[in-house]
Amino acid sequence: MEMTNEIKEVKNEAKVNLATVFAKAIVGKELSSNEMTEMKNLMQEGLKEKGGVTVPDDVHTRIIELQRDTFDVRNYVNVEPVTTLKGSRAIEANKPQAVGFASLDEGAAIQQLHEPEFTDFEYKVRKYAGFIPLTNELLEDSDEAILAYIIRWMAKNEINTYNYQVFNGSGVNAAQGIMTSTDVVKSDIDFSGTDASVIKKLKTVLNVDLEQLTGDQVVIFTNADGYNKLDGIVDASGKSYLQPDATKKSGNVFLGSEIVKVPKDFLPNVGTGVDQKTPFIIGDLKALYTMFDRKQMSVESTQIGGEAWRTDKTEAKGVFRFDGRIVNKEAAQIRMAKLA
Repeated sequence: MEMTNEIKEVKNEAKVNLATVFAKAIVGKELSSNEMTEMKNLMQEGLKEKGGVTVPDDVHTRIIELQRDTFDVRNYVNVEPVTTLKGSRAIEANKPQAVGFASLDEGAAIQQLHEPEFTDFEYKVRKYAGFIPLTNELLEDSDEAILAYIIRWMAKNEINTYNYQVFNGSGVNAAQGIMTSTDVVKSDIDFSGTDASVIKKLKTVLNVDLEQLTGDQVVIFTNADGYNKLDGIVDASGKSYLQPDATKKSGNVFLGSEIVKVPKDFLPNVGTGVDQKTPFIIGDLKALYTMFDRKQMSVESTQIGGEAWRTDKTEAKGVFRFDGRIVNKEAAQIRMAKLA
């Protein structure tokens, strides 16, 4: 009987839940021998003395699930996983001639076409991090409750970082932001007139200013104010120009192009009162912007560093790395619209 119990204990010991190990390691709870082995496998190479623990796949999956119902700019830009902190990509700098191939008689000499010119495009993955204090009340809770708390915290802050940096990054020791960059064409537009005038001006942007992009490539990004403005525009029969479309990620189209409502936290209005302008980013963000994502998240914790030892708390720090760059400035344009 004793042997049977020992066998059961060994079997139970072998069933190690990495998510639980992760949570216990973060808050400093005692680990079994098998859990200790798994924790060492999770510890980041070169960071063992700091307690850096790589987020396990199943925990990362739960983080992704929590992010599905919120705006995520990664759905609209090109995301390239990278394994190095810096590198370069060759990008064609010139375009083929519009005339293409020439007509010629049989046996005649073939004309030389333009020779592609390439430029090296460099990226440098940056580290983004933040910490939260874990209260004693939380530390005394169940492992699953602790894990759920950390997952919610990381899910929200990770996606906020991506969204904010893609639109507003400084480009200096940080990702390049679409709104803050001078690479993307930006101009003012007046949407304070009649519905017909707004439609005409938008059609000019879509049909003329972005003539080289096809309809499926073009997406309209704006905030709640811009979205509300377009949602209220109707045709002569009273039918809204903003229509549902289940084939699009956002679920809606305007003038045949997908329209995406971006939270104001990431795409705010500029100015106040009569001078206020609402941003509209129109184009193909997958061609415009590339995110170089290290695809690795880790958490470090301490009970003795920072304010932790003075307040008798545990501090947890989340860390992940990426860079973002505008790679084709002709793929989108920005219109700062006066709505009223």
